[in-house]
Amino acid sequence: MAEQPRSARSYFRDAAILLTLAFALVYVGTFLYLSRSGMQTAEEYGWDFYYFTEPTWTEEREQTGEVLCTLYWPLIEIDARLISGLQARSVQPVRLIEDFQTGPRNFPTEIRRDDPAPDSQD
Repeated sequence: MAEQPRSARSYFRDAAILLTLAFALVYVGTFLYLSRSGMQTAEEYGWDFYYFTEPTWTEEREQTGEVLCTLYWPLIEIDARLISGLQARSVQPVRLIEDFQTGPRNFPTEIRRDDPAPDSQD
């Protein structure tokens, strides 16, 4: 009996399966690489959390960390609950030096000049 040729639909199905597997492999692989390198840093400092980016704050690193935490959220939860017990965080600004003469502030002191009184017109 002669074998019937494969239809284009079966090739598309096979391609879709391969692309899905490749995407899943890249997704899980990048998560494992980024999280494990972050966990090594966390272990060095004794933290109970880790960062996907270097833990020095810049706006770009904060934004990148938030995007990665959102992107990898399902894997972070699975990893934290079943494997490592560590949660990922995005880098936040940390104040290293606090001026004790004034109350704690979130933003640097702003210097404002009062506008001189407008010249009165007599």
